[in-house]
Amino acid sequence: MVKKSQSKVEDDDELPTKAVGDVSYFKSFVLYGRSGTGKTTLASSFPGPMLYANIRDNGTDSIADVPNIRVFELEDLDDLEEMRMWLRRNRKKIRAGKYKTLILDTMSQLQELYVEEVGKKKAKKKDKKPGEWGSMTKQDWGEVASEMKALIIELRNLPMNVVFIAQDRTFNFDDDSGSIDEQLVPEIGPRLMPSVASVLNAAVTMIGCTFIRRRIIKKKSKEKPFKTITKEKIEFCLRLAPSPVFTTKVRKPKDFEVPEFIVDPTYDDIISVIEGNYDNG
Repeated sequence: MVKKSQSKVEDDDELPTKAVGDVSYFKSFVLYGRSGTGKTTLASSFPGPMLYANIRDNGTDSIADVPNIRVFELEDLDDLEEMRMWLRRNRKKIRAGKYKTLILDTMSQLQELYVEEVGKKKAKKKDKKPGEWGSMTKQDWGEVASEMKALIIELRNLPMNVVFIAQDRTFNFDDDSGSIDEQLVPEIGPRLMPSVASVLNAAVTMIGCTFIRRRIIKKKSKEKPFKTITKEKIEFCLRLAPSPVFTTKVRKPKDFEVPEFIVDPTYDDIISVIEGNYDNG
């Protein structure tokens, strides 16, 4: 504790504070869901120029016609370190608009890279694959979790929008120890180790779950007035409202309403929800 005589702060000094309305940060987002539910397509609607980190996902086919996207192929942790170093050295360029959005596709695959790196030596001795049951100790899983958490916060703090994409969780990891039980879980969220998912979920501005909705639409035939035509319509949706089953989150003033889900969502829709002016009609 600093003694009064040593304190450099006088009684009439004030901390350099700001009005809460004047404080703003770059936003970060989690998009998770099953394959083919529109995660990458939604991410491509974010402001460009975009830096798309393709983490063993090969998901660029769905966004091949989107302008202002540069792809960085991330195949191993050396590639990850190269990207991290570039982002650290070029914060001024990023602030000036070199890139306005970073997309990481997917965080689930990124976790696998860390698992492979940490577990490959021990797994080889045990004639097992990295991440396979019994190939890694609880300490090994803790090392993976620690590296992932530090990376998430580092990327979240970049002067740009950051989109973390993940598969949905279908397994339950036991305290990050590597013990995996394939079972139904009470809550569905990003497919990451629980402690890593917890840090990611707490760090971001929004968490949304993508899904596909099938609707049956009935219309009267123009040619035959008494005949009804039935068609199936497929809609790509983003779940946002609080749910006892799905992990969702929107940081916004408490009086702003959040729609249960958005059909054909875009970045502009998400921002409208955050700012409280989304038209649900």
